[in-house]
Amino acid sequence: MSLLRVAAINLRVGVDKRDTLSRAADLVARAAADGARFVALPECFVGKYGVEHFPAHAEDVAATEESGCGVLAAAARRHGITTTGGIIEQHDGKLWNSMPTFGPDGNLVTVYRKVHLSRVLGITSESDVLEAGDATTAYGVDDFHVGAACCFDLRFPEWLRRYGPRGAQPADVLCAPSAFLDVTGKPHWDLLLRRTALDGQCYVVAPNVAFDEADEVPLHGCSAVVDPWGDVLAQTGGDADDIAIADVSRARIDEVRRKLPLGSWPE
Repeated sequence: MSLLRVAAINLRVGVDKRDTLSRAADLVARAAADGARFVALPECFVGKYGVEHFPAHAEDVAATEESGCGVLAAAARRHGITTTGGIIEQHDGKLWNSMPTFGPDGNLVTVYRKVHLSRVLGITSESDVLEAGDATTAYGVDDFHVGAACCFDLRFPEWLRRYGPRGAQPADVLCAPSAFLDVTGKPHWDLLLRRTALDGQCYVVAPNVAFDEADEVPLHGCSAVVDPWGDVLAQTGGDADDIAIADVSRARIDEVRRKLPLGSWPE
């Protein structure tokens, strides 16, 4: 396939887990009905973001009915698509900020564990309770390669180059589920997404948790899809359940890499 329709979900994450998961499933269904073959939910989409909340909504990657993985797996199977999103993963007594991905058969494809744990303005320090991942992760969706990242990883371009044209795991699409803070999101979010797309000459799919002024740590929303030229193809508002949906084009990737052949530049 030369086109892949992708969707980044902007999700209000509330204290009522059942309600949050129900709305998440509905948004994935809407995206699939609009032709999306790859749908991404935000980081920590199961429960409130914050180190004090993580243990309460931690889960393993087994797809039980009332879990984040259960929603991702069931939606993937029901709609015949690939889904991903962020959970707090619990395994062997440890916690990770993880992005499991499920294929069209509903089976687990891979799990990316966030490498760069957030430490921002004294507001959040994920390493107080979470373990850091140590590896990049990539997988196939139709005829496209998708690289996995998460939120704070976007601030480390030297690490993201592993997904670039000369990297160990070249990606056509970088998917970065996020719970990006509003205080830093206003000046940095769009800039980081566009820079990541330009550096990697790839599409960026960036679902984010919606803004809620009642949160102790308000998040930014504004989920987006950006193309390899740095153009924002679709973007939601900040504070509502919504979907940013756009087409990934093989021809567009090839055009950008032909115009700016960074992959052939000498070291």
